[in-house]
Amino acid sequence: MRLIDYLQTRPDVDGARIGLTGISKGGIETYLAAAADRRVAAAVAYIGVQSFKWELDNGQWHARIHTIQEAFDAAARIANKSTEDVEFVRQFYARVVPGIDGEFDGPAMLPLIAPRPLLVVNGDSDANTPIAGVRLAVNAARPLYVAANAADRLQLIVQEDTPHRVNPESIEAGIAWFVRWLKP
Repeated sequence: MRLIDYLQTRPDVDGARIGLTGISKGGIETYLAAAADRRVAAAVAYIGVQSFKWELDNGQWHARIHTIQEAFDAAARIANKSTEDVEFVRQFYARVVPGIDGEFDGPAMLPLIAPRPLLVVNGDSDANTPIAGVRLAVNAARPLYVAANAADRLQLIVQEDTPHRVNPESIEAGIAWFVRWLKP
């Protein structure tokens, strides 16, 4: 948001056409920032949109925790908890990123972006962001886009046979998304 503040001071930037994109953790930051700051005119979230609550409720949290395994293991040792204890995972999330499995989870945040253009890209076999959780988040936003007569401004691209990575075609789709909605 501070970067947007800065960009809006520049005479060579059209403050009404600011797009935001990110990959993985950057994809999470993209949807959180777009939900919180209406100055983001269009967003592309690559392999980051998720329902952390869905992951926890469905035993699909291991891959995500693996990305921060050292910190998680240390916290479990200090708390004298098993690293397989889902309730400890919830407590860990609550300390590290409060609300990430509730009020700041994908299904709660994506609707706040409507009706601004949002492209979500994810692999169909991404263990970090399981496609069921991605669909849950996107589907939570869809009714708001439809109600605003902006259904074409919300799109999910599912990369087939793809784990936690972004294919070149999806990068191109993101660029085309910005060209379409920001009209540079």
